[in-house]
Amino acid sequence: MNWLNFFAADVGDGIGPFMATYLITTSHWNEASIGVFLLTLNLATVIAQTPSGWLIDNTRYKRYLTAGAALTIAICVLVPAFASEMAPVLISAAILGLAAAVIPPAIAAITLGIVGPSGLTKQTGSNQAFNHAGNLVSAVAIGLVGTYVVSWGVSPIVAFLACSAAIIALMIPEKSIDHTIARGGVSKIEKNNQSESERSALALVFTNRSLLIFMVCVGMFHLSNAAMLPLAGQKLALEHKELSTLYISICVVIAQIVMIGIAVLVGLRCDQWGRKRFLLVGFAVLPLRGLLFSQTENPYLIMSGQILDGIGAGIYGVIVILVVADLTRGTGVFNFATGVVITIQGLGASFGSFLGEWWAGEYGYSSSYALLTALGVIALLILAVLMPETHPDKVKPSRFNSGRSRSTT
Repeated sequence: MNWLNFFAADVGDGIGPFMATYLITTSHWNEASIGVFLLTLNLATVIAQTPSGWLIDNTRYKRYLTAGAALTIAICVLVPAFASEMAPVLISAAILGLAAAVIPPAIAAITLGIVGPSGLTKQTGSNQAFNHAGNLVSAVAIGLVGTYVVSWGVSPIVAFLACSAAIIALMIPEKSIDHTIARGGVSKIEKNNQSESERSALALVFTNRSLLIFMVCVGMFHLSNAAMLPLAGQKLALEHKELSTLYISICVVIAQIVMIGIAVLVGLRCDQWGRKRFLLVGFAVLPLRGLLFSQTENPYLIMSGQILDGIGAGIYGVIVILVVADLTRGTGVFNFATGVVITIQGLGASFGSFLGEWWAGEYGYSSSYALLTALGVIALLILAVLMPETHPDKVKPSRFNSGRSRSTT
């Protein structure tokens, strides 16, 4: 699982900032066209996310789905290197987005199926640490190759990572995965004590107040966050064209180094300290980052601002899986609920990317960052006021998984 996360790090929407920089410097796309590219990529992922979660809940071929999706991405990511025209690039982005939708819920499901609920917090932290380490290594490689070898170095590097992820996925022993637990259901030993129907569990995804509030928070977070790094990369590209790929790689490296430490910390302490405390910190640094980016064009300050991204994204990457697992424990629809949450995340990222790019084109980069900062503040306020703690050991039964009955002994 650790190495699967390492090689799957930049497979999918992780290539967005690099592709945005490549398209504006080499293919000479404008901001609006890049916004359409990012919107296509993200919307395709959104469309496929919830069906992917349902499919993963209901199949035993999770490893093969992961490998197939990774190989599809390996092919699609090479298209922009050989076709600068908009139509084929957008078609490849759409297919890439559809394939990328499979990987996050599949990895979450396989993880839960291997370690179970009791080991999920620690292993999710480990997954994310290796994921960020993979992002760090790939960012360095892309930056060096893109700057000193070929400008389209992002494509072969991501293709190599995707093929490696496919191989690693197939190396996971099938017998190590409990497919009942992997979907958030109960084991055979616990099944006699389970009193809830599959129908009531499905209803939980759409009626649970805490889950709905969390979806709103997730959507607002990504509406604010999605365009920040691509816009930073474009600002750097316009001012420092020859070094733009290297600068954006440094931005990613800085963030990923911080994310590794944060992911490990959250994985070790989240059960003791609770989910909401970490979430508040992660959401609070987002508007601070936007405020910094709106006030400077200095590449060193922009790169330093990625420390804040490392804190926020490092916390979010671990907590989102744990919150969904908390709110769907014992229901059998963990992956479906994860798909719905990631769909909301994708919608926020899709429209956030488009909004940020369009606003920058119309009113300038500083104004766009001011707008994104305001959206981040709204996300923080919703989280602080409305979102409850979800860890089952730290909440009252009446607030945990509201909307479904709980058996008592």
